[in-house]
Amino acid sequence: MAITDGKDEVLHPPVISATAEHLEQNHGSGSLPDTKVTWGDIWQNRRVLAWCLYIFLMPVNFGYELSTVGNLLAVTPFMERFGKQTATGLVISARDQQILNAATTVGIFVSAFATGFIADFLGRKKTIMLGCFICTAGIITQYFAKTILELFGGKIIATFGFGLGHSLGPVFVAELAPSKLRGICLTLVNTMIVIGQWLSSLVVYATSSRSDDLAWRIPIITQIIPPALLLIGMPFIAESPSWLIIKGRSADAAKAFRRFNGPDYDVDTAMALATTSVEQERELERAQSSWLQCFKGSDGRRTLIICMVYIAQQFIGVNFIAGYLTYYYRLAGVNNPIGMAQVAFAIQLFGNICSWFLVDRLGRRPMIVGGTIIMTCGLLIIGGISTINTQSALKATVAFMTVWGYLYQATLGACAYAVGGETPSPVLRQKTYSINIMSATAVSCMVLQVMPYLINTDQANLGGKICFIFFGLSVPMCVYLYFCLPEMKGRTFAEIQEMFHNKVPARKFDTYVCQVTADVAVASHHAKHEEA
Repeated sequence: MAITDGKDEVLHPPVISATAEHLEQNHGSGSLPDTKVTWGDIWQNRRVLAWCLYIFLMPVNFGYELSTVGNLLAVTPFMERFGKQTATGLVISARDQQILNAATTVGIFVSAFATGFIADFLGRKKTIMLGCFICTAGIITQYFAKTILELFGGKIIATFGFGLGHSLGPVFVAELAPSKLRGICLTLVNTMIVIGQWLSSLVVYATSSRSDDLAWRIPIITQIIPPALLLIGMPFIAESPSWLIIKGRSADAAKAFRRFNGPDYDVDTAMALATTSVEQERELERAQSSWLQCFKGSDGRRTLIICMVYIAQQFIGVNFIAGYLTYYYRLAGVNNPIGMAQVAFAIQLFGNICSWFLVDRLGRRPMIVGGTIIMTCGLLIIGGISTINTQSALKATVAFMTVWGYLYQATLGACAYAVGGETPSPVLRQKTYSINIMSATAVSCMVLQVMPYLINTDQANLGGKICFIFFGLSVPMCVYLYFCLPEMKGRTFAEIQEMFHNKVPARKFDTYVCQVTADVAVASHHAKHEEA
């Protein structure tokens, strides 16, 4: 099947499959890709997996920050310094909670927008380095803060800094990861986020016995460790091969592939795949790498898919389960809420680890659509139980919230990053992902600004009944994901480009047979003969 520009002009003529012998051994030209990941595949690609984990150090700060406010609301010295006394005890006012939540939202939103410009100009590597320096400055500012507004300023600076790395990391890794292991590599983003959430809770738990300000200052200053580790290792990491190809630096791109994958890596095939996908996008769309192009044609469809998957995370109630888990335990009267949170985060991390072995076997679509439907039903159950005002009902609510957290991290929480990293076109990847982060952050801001008024005991005091609200928001997301989310496991970016350009229906992506790989086979074949 030839690819046309809509005017019967063949842009990439079909090539006889006999010329694709080399590629058939690696991908299977003219057939569906082999997506079964084995331990041998993981061991063979252990080097690139290690690089992926290292690049994802900044999402640790993102997860840490998500849990910080909720965890510190259970720390007495923090409440004494920034809270107010009410009939039910010390409470951080809803307005002050809004201010702290807004700092995270503003920092992430602005950094997501800026990442597209900065990364295209400086490259992936230098952008992450810049983010590390900015993040460090913000963390130090928070450590010495004495007022809510000083915390607010430090949080904006810090979140802007690690937001650069968080927005860029999945894009960087999507360009590096082998197609067969791309799902696993990208789900590691969520692994690092969950680790960050757990580390935040662990540090708060470790300092909870203190009666001075160090009880909350130590959890803040420990956030400096991930950016410091990244800065130490940055001189040894290579630039993104795809970015180098886009900039016309093919020789440097080949060196980068070898740095990430080792001297025995098949650089010719990797270069052919990356170059073909970049050139296809430029030919087929006839456009520059502009922000407006992200909303046009097949690129607009890609942008919508990614944004809806990430917005689904917000509508399904992740901010309540992850961000306010410890605080809810405290309001609900659970003994040792910070200690209980350790169990919950451990279970969530286990759920995320389970996703490693499923994302490239079951696929993104079954895990996201199926997981979202199950969690939506779970919200209805939690909300219903919360209407019963007994100690047994309270225990059941806490138990179901813990199970819900496990399901989220095993499905939508992890797999969303696979969709976010692999769906955009190569030329627009960073801009599309930045738009996604901005839209998800805007929705998250809306949720976080309203939530204190719904949860606080001096306000609506809904408790677990807030799940009814998230249930109502989640149902339409289930419908959209079922009809519109495609399956892209094991596909090369050239194949994904062909399917989107040919307007393949979402539910036919997993069975669609692509012919674009023949072009890659020819390019790789010619490159090897030229070297010989």
